[in-house]
Amino acid sequence: MMTMQQICYVLTIEECGSMNKAAGKLYLVQSTLTSAVKELEKEIGIQIFVRTHKGVSPTKDGAVFLSDIRELYTHYEKVTEKYTGKKPEQGAV
Repeated sequence: MMTMQQICYVLTIEECGSMNKAAGKLYLVQSTLTSAVKELEKEIGIQIFVRTHKGVSPTKDGAVFLSDIRELYTHYEKVTEKYTGKKPEQGAV
């Protein structure tokens, strides 16, 4: 089942344009982040990112997926902040 943590991860990867930079921002090792993305991609049945030696970029399907989940994550942040008074710890966008 897709988690908010996975959503945060892929949005951070998109923002950074690099798995390595995103892993640093999220305080994770790159292999953990890569595994989480591969697991999510397998679950939803699409490849989210094209990976190259220069970084990552969304696939056509990935761009649509990221747009959809960005809206969801933004709403999650607003609700969390409203009821707890603070944003989620690992906010992506």
